[in-house]
Amino acid sequence: MKILLVSSSFFPKIDGSTRCVYDHARKLAERGNEVYLVTRGMEGTKQEETFEGIHLRRSSYSFRAGVLSDRVRLMLEQVIMIIMLQRKERFSVIHAHGFTSGLAALPCKYLFGIPLIVTTHGTELLWPRKLWWKTEREIKYTLMFEKFVLNHCDVVIAQSEGVKAYMLRIYGNKLGKKIRIVHTGVDHQKFMVPAKEGGAPQVLFVGALSEIKGLSCLLRAFRTVQGEIPQVGLTLVGSGPRAEEYKEAVRGMKLSGSVRFCGPVRDDARLLDFYRNSDIVVLPSNVGGPISCTILEGLSCGKAVISTNVSGGIPDVLADGVGILMQPEDDFRLASEIRRLITDPEYLRTLEANGRRAVEQRYTLDSMIEELMLLYREVEA
Repeated sequence: MKILLVSSSFFPKIDGSTRCVYDHARKLAERGNEVYLVTRGMEGTKQEETFEGIHLRRSSYSFRAGVLSDRVRLMLEQVIMIIMLQRKERFSVIHAHGFTSGLAALPCKYLFGIPLIVTTHGTELLWPRKLWWKTEREIKYTLMFEKFVLNHCDVVIAQSEGVKAYMLRIYGNKLGKKIRIVHTGVDHQKFMVPAKEGGAPQVLFVGALSEIKGLSCLLRAFRTVQGEIPQVGLTLVGSGPRAEEYKEAVRGMKLSGSVRFCGPVRDDARLLDFYRNSDIVVLPSNVGGPISCTILEGLSCGKAVISTNVSGGIPDVLADGVGILMQPEDDFRLASEIRRLITDPEYLRTLEANGRRAVEQRYTLDSMIEELMLLYREVEA
């Protein structure tokens, strides 16, 4: 089958949605499908290349931030790229990741009758008001834009029941007819590490260094735990515009000897080393959204996972003893749970086993691809 994927970003950018798109495209190509991916250009990348069986087509124009005219220019270029590719390759289905990518693919859907599937990766409408990047007016226009894309595509992918619930709440119950649930999957064969043997207890965070992910809460909780268990360490994998502020906060808490800032990591072998050397994976997110790749990777590696009871996919994954759920910004509870996991080996081992079992039963990348292939065959042109 010929499949066109559209995404706002791809490697070398590193984030959860990029990981999802990469795994999605790679596995489709491994199964013998002809997979093309239209994405945004980035400095130092080629406009056309084949990457792990994926035929990449990058726009010539990109920007990190810009005015409306910049966004329109990029959008028009991607619309033209998609139409030209369709004329040449004649795809069976288009699968767009994100609202902007869905909008770029809509003209092709209507010109050629190609089914369009959209997977969303969250929305700022789920964030606490104090964390909004946009103004209220911009949020209002964003909602109109998101509704337009979802109402005009053929199928909307929700990664869990919780994701479906917030989509219906935000975008309206009419969307229910076209929502299909396909759980996000993790490569459970790749993300499998030997059990950690001895050494000081280690807490691992993987994600953007920002308040969106609850970094201040994590640092406060870690300071409490480290005051009682001096040998515990915290490793932070990721980057963000506030990284220097967090480093300064660590110095102010006198934790520099216990907290490591490791920067962003693209290489999976290195990322697996971080998981292997950790005991607990923590993601104290302040915002709702789809299922987190960090959480699935942590569970797949057999680690105890702590996260927050926010709208969307995280509670769906960690419910029923698979992991630990807490309320956002509750550093007292977070410290308590980290302390218990460090001091109660039986409790730690139970969560480790529960997490790995949940991934094997419900959240493998192979099962996700199987469900997507069935959907593609159902809707293909």
